Amino acid sequence: MHTARHILILSSWYPNRKSPFLGNFVMNHARLVAQSYQVTLLHTVADESCTEIEIVETQQDQLREIVIYHPKGAHFFERRKAIDRAFDTGLEMISNVDLIHAHVLLPKGYLFVKAKKLFNCPLIVTEHSSIFARQRQKSWSLKDHYIARTTRKHIDHLVAVSEFQEKDLSRYFKETPTTVIPNPVDVNLFVPATTTYNEKFRFLHISTLDPMVKNPYGIVDAVALLHEKGYRTFELVIVSDEPVEALRNYVASKELSKHIRFFGPCQPEELPPFYRASDAFVLFSDYESFSIVVAEAWACGIPVISTSVGIAANLTSNLGIQVEARNPLSLAIGMERIFHGATFDRKSIREHALQFSNESVLDVLKKFYADVLR
Repeated sequence: MHTARHILILSSWYPNRKSPFLGNFVMNHARLVAQSYQVTLLHTVADESCTEIEIVETQQDQLREIVIYHPKGAHFFERRKAIDRAFDTGLEMISNVDLIHAHVLLPKGYLFVKAKKLFNCPLIVTEHSSIFARQRQKSWSLKDHYIARTTRKHIDHLVAVSEFQEKDLSRYFKETPTTVIPNPVDVNLFVPATTTYNEKFRFLHISTLDPMVKNPYGIVDAVALLHEKGYRTFELVIVSDEPVEALRNYVASKELSKHIRFFGPCQPEELPPFYRASDAFVLFSDYESFSIVVAEAWACGIPVISTSVGIAANLTSNLGIQVEARNPLSLAIGMERIFHGATFDRKSIREHALQFSNESVLDVLKKFYADVLR
C-alpha cells in the first residue's frame, strides 16, 4: 500500500445536487486509486440556491471528498471570483499533495495550474470530452482558447482514454508526453448472462441521447429501414437518464412505438440486466473519447454495432460490426447482419473486456504514477 503518497483529484465536470455523480468516471477513478493511495477529491459547484460558500466533506477509508458549493454569480467576473474563492477554500483544507490528477481541461483547467503551483507537484490531466476533436475546436470560445493555451504548458503528462482520442490530443498537445489509460469497468458487476432467450431479437442502446454526438435519431432511422424491409421480430431498447420525450415523439411519427422501448433513469448497478437481456449493442456516435457502454457490453459478452469511435475505432469482426457514421443505411445493414445470425463467441468478447477491469487499470495507474513521481 502506497499510503505515504497523497493524490489530489480535480475535475472541470461536476453536476448539480439533483444528480451528484453524472460525471461518475471521476468518482470511479478516485475510488479505484484510493485502494492504493491517500486520495482527496475536490470539487467546486456553482449553485443558485447558495448565498454563501457551503462545504460538504466526507471520508471513506482512504478517500476524502470535499465539495464546495458557492453562489453562481450574475456575470463572468462575478462567477470567476466565486469559483476562485471556493477553490481557494478547498485548497486551504488540503496539505502535502504528491501528485495532482485532474480530469477534463475545459473550462476549469486554470484551477489545476493554481493547485500545481501551490503544492509544487506534477500535474496529470486525463481528457474525457470530445472538445479536442478537430471539428469541435472550430466552436471554441476565446475563453476556451485562452485557458487551453495557457494551461497546456503546465501539464506534466496527458492521459488519453483511447488510442482514437490520443490522435486528436496529439495535434494540440504536441510537446506534452501522452499515455493511453482506459476507463475502468467493474467486470464483477457487468457479467454475461447464464442463459438468454428473447421472443424478439433485442438491440440495446444506452446514452445521453445528445443529438450533437450520439445521433439517436439516426438509430431510429435505421430501425425504420429495417421495418420498411419487413422485419418485425426485433426490438430496440433505449436506456437514458436524459429526457426522451422528443425522441419518443419521433419514434411515434415513424410508427415504431411497438419496436422501440424506453427506460431510465437508472443507477449504474441497474444497467447489467439490460445488457444481459440483449443480443447486440448499438452505438451510432459521431465521436466518443472512450465509450464506457461499449466496454460494459463487451464485459457482458455482447457484440457491438458501432461507428469508428473510442475503443470501437478498430472494431474487429470477433467483437462486432463497424458501420459508417451518419449513415442510417449502413447501421441498418449491420443490424440486419447480426439479426440474420452472425455468430459471436461471448466468452472471447468477455475476455477482451478484461483489459478494462478495475484491477487491470489500477495496475497500469500504479506503474504510471511511479514513473511520474520518480
